[in-house]
Amino acid sequence: MREPPQDCRLLVCVGPRCDAQGRGSALLARLRALLEDAAGVSCQSRDCLRLCTGEPVVRLEPSGDVLANPDPEELMRLARRL
Repeated sequence: MREPPQDCRLLVCVGPRCDAQGRGSALLARLRALLEDAAGVSCQSRDCLRLCTGEPVVRLEPSGDVLANPDPEELMRLARRL
């Protein structure tokens, strides 16, 4: 028997490096705005994902993929395919 697909979660880092100059928070706000009509995708913030690159980082779950400074629209397309 096949398991039902898991919902996708976007974990946005808003730690000190990722949120420098408010960039992580801005990405989080943009993703949440895009998610208003998206079923099966949620977005949450994390204080630090410990994946510092100097730019906002997002981890996709359940896949575990990590993207640095992603384009929000492209990230949403990717999340819907997971």
